[in-house]
Amino acid sequence: MPPKTTQTLYVFVMEKAFWFNSWELEGHYTSFHRKDIHPYILKHLPPFELEGKSVFVPLCGKTLDMLYFSHFAQRVVGVEFVEKAVIQFFEENKLTYTQRGRRFESGNITILCCDFFTLTPEDIGSIDIVYDRASLVALPYPMRMRYLQTLERLTPVGALTFLNTLEYAPTMPTPPFSITPDEVSNYFPNYVIDHIESPSLPNHGMVRKFNLEFLIEHGFIMRKLYDSPMHVDAEELVQAF
Repeated sequence: MPPKTTQTLYVFVMEKAFWFNSWELEGHYTSFHRKDIHPYILKHLPPFELEGKSVFVPLCGKTLDMLYFSHFAQRVVGVEFVEKAVIQFFEENKLTYTQRGRRFESGNITILCCDFFTLTPEDIGSIDIVYDRASLVALPYPMRMRYLQTLERLTPVGALTFLNTLEYAPTMPTPPFSITPDEVSNYFPNYVIDHIESPSLPNHGMVRKFNLEFLIEHGFIMRKLYDSPMHVDAEELVQAF
């Protein structure tokens, strides 16, 4: 059996290939992309909550939620490593943009076309709100842990995180992965967590497609109380990268 570092690197490379292929093939391969603004943010992040704020959207794809944020927030910063998705976001929404290296800008929207794990606080600037609708659930466990480690490094104390996860059974070894509220509590021990949404969705497309017993879409609003080192396997999450 190869060492854990080799296994983790393999997962990392294969996961990147998975998302490149998904955006290339499109159709049902990008079914994770919603063609509307997510109702949770319309309900829980109304315009007055966004006024004067900077919103960070990791693994943003071409989500329309960024458009909503841009109407009311001061700044919106997304990160997406598939350039095709970045360009489609601007073109499909008829937004004129400028490109400087891997930085795409239009008005108060900036999308960094790069590897999320390489970001520094200087790259994204001051952040008030992190919006994660489909990032955490997109990543297999080793990458999920590294994602959390990177997010901890990028997010200042006091910042708000709006997180959506899916919980379903039987679980699957491919994204979107099932993540329970208990797991969320373990992932964010230095946050105060408000579990705001947990509807069961028996008519969700995944239930029909994969013959699931149930599917719940959770919503969480979480505020960071203090900086905390991530309690993770350093060999697994650092040496391999």
